[in-house]
Amino acid sequence: MSYTHGDLLGSLCAGAQRLIIAAPYIKTYALARLLAELDPLATLICVTRWNPHDLAVGASDADCRAIVLRRGGSFRLHPSLHAKYYRIDDVVLIGSANLTASALGWSAQPNLEILCRAVDNFDASAFQQELMDGSREITDEEFAYWESISKITAPTNQPIAGGQPVLETWRPSTRDPRNVELAYQGREDDIASLDEQSAAQRDIQALLIPPGLNDEQVRAWASGCLLAAPFANSVMRLHGIDTPTASRILAENYSINITEARRDMETVQNWLAFLAPEATSKLP
Repeated sequence: MSYTHGDLLGSLCAGAQRLIIAAPYIKTYALARLLAELDPLATLICVTRWNPHDLAVGASDADCRAIVLRRGGSFRLHPSLHAKYYRIDDVVLIGSANLTASALGWSAQPNLEILCRAVDNFDASAFQQELMDGSREITDEEFAYWESISKITAPTNQPIAGGQPVLETWRPSTRDPRNVELAYQGREDDIASLDEQSAAQRDIQALLIPPGLNDEQVRAWASGCLLAAPFANSVMRLHGIDTPTASRILAENYSINITEARRDMETVQNWLAFLAPEATSKLP
């Protein structure tokens, strides 16, 4: 049997005092197998990226959070994470391999992946600081939303939405998230204005809500998209900062004018209050 990326990670974890995992896709089998090699007292930080599509199709597993928390670790979400980064004490590995059985060579038909030591011109400390600054731990209340999303299954013979929601640049268009539910149900005439009807349709197109979901599932999907969107995460991180300052920061970070930044921030706050009040009630 050839030596796999998973075997390399496992050998490095044996005796290690600190493990940092950052990968967009993490599966329970691979995570549990790797952590079996780690000292129970070692420091553990796990950073991943969730969106409704990935959880619904099983590309990532919501149960990974419980595995990390049982080990006393920190489980964090980063909405823009694409890197695969593993730090075991002072050894840093980077490459293409997610924390999945197929990526680490622990499956019958593994992927062709790269995982190697970072070279000198990679500033691991700077990357790690940016990773931590841009990620956030999720509360039990927020996790309840993600768990419900992971249980959504497509109707028989209908794929989940046909692809991932386009969240990297998405900011909610309609001021009232209930308009998304009305548009999904084909009840656009119940939306007060033509502008809001068009805005709701833009949100429907961006979120790629699967067909055939009930009202509760539609709301869960929209909640997950909101909690996964980089702009919404920026708004949540600015919680407690006065509106003019927060608007200016958003305008600078997203290259938009202050009026647009304030409008979009208030729209996100409307969505959070309606779709995920429990998830955001404990924001610092």
